[in-house]
Amino acid sequence: MPIIILQLSFLCLFCSCSCFAQQAMSSLRVSESLLKQHVFVLASDSLQGRQTGTAGQLKAAKYCAQQLKENHLQPFFPIDSTQSSFWQRYYFINERFMPVLANNATLIGTYQRMSLVPPPSANDSLRRYVAHNIGGLLIGTTRPQEIVVVSAHFDHLGQVNQQIFHGADDNASGTAAVLAMAATFDSLAKAGIRPQRSILFVLFSGEEGGLIGSTYFIQNAPVGLDKFVANLNIDMIGRTDKWHRRKPNYCYLITGWKKSPLRDIVTSTNAASVGLEIETVFDTQNDVKQYFYRSDHYNFAKNNIPIAFFFDGEHPDYHQPSDTAEKIDYALLQKRATLIFQVAWQVANPSR
Repeated sequence: MPIIILQLSFLCLFCSCSCFAQQAMSSLRVSESLLKQHVFVLASDSLQGRQTGTAGQLKAAKYCAQQLKENHLQPFFPIDSTQSSFWQRYYFINERFMPVLANNATLIGTYQRMSLVPPPSANDSLRRYVAHNIGGLLIGTTRPQEIVVVSAHFDHLGQVNQQIFHGADDNASGTAAVLAMAATFDSLAKAGIRPQRSILFVLFSGEEGGLIGSTYFIQNAPVGLDKFVANLNIDMIGRTDKWHRRKPNYCYLITGWKKSPLRDIVTSTNAASVGLEIETVFDTQNDVKQYFYRSDHYNFAKNNIPIAFFFDGEHPDYHQPSDTAEKIDYALLQKRATLIFQVAWQVANPSR
């Protein structure tokens, strides 16, 4: 905390000079200790793997909502004409289950496939489950109707045969980044520094079951989709894949294989701040992994909203009970989260 205060003091001192202010802003870092705190909470045994529709996932949702509230964000989802909430409720059914196999083809879990359904009615006997998205808004100064969406999914695979799938990298790491970024923006706001555009910090459930949380969000957004100027989506940024064991200073980026201004913004912002290797090898139609379709940014992209997807690839603990909090590289998580914070600031403060 003292480091953040000193950084903000330096930024305020030179806020009258745009050159110095920009340099000071690029030196700001998301708190590593706060990231670690969030990951250890979200990936703890008490949350039982955060499977959508379970008590553990509800507990995670309450934690996320409380963090957004403590960081003075505005509830994003209207209850009625006078009240809003951090919570967006939706209903779903379990359509089918798909096996999760270990390397030796031993069944170690199940993968839910979910479908959205309408709310229950009086004469309806369909077995429904309830889940929630969580969202809070930082209101911009001069262009508040334009919204930059910073997102991550906070659900995971749950618990099978008394084995907890902790989901530390997938995706407590991304959720922690969103929450820590919200705290950083709140610190700036307290110092009188706010972005021109509004920023929505949103955590989706239902991603592991087929992106249903973000699907519902897009279908039931409280504002027109044309108000969303960009989506920065975060899904697994705390580890390294097999290609980077000896050179972990990287982050994968997908912006859609069509030319996007977000790629240039990420590249230039990265060069001025954390200096990661930005890898775009999967940003192609020919990607055999099909990562473009596999996280919540896809629901924004198919509605013509520019996206930037940040991730670390896959590792042996991916979708395994062994994806635990102590295996996260927190210094690397901080660098990646800081990059996304810096990109969010740039997108929320267009030069024209």
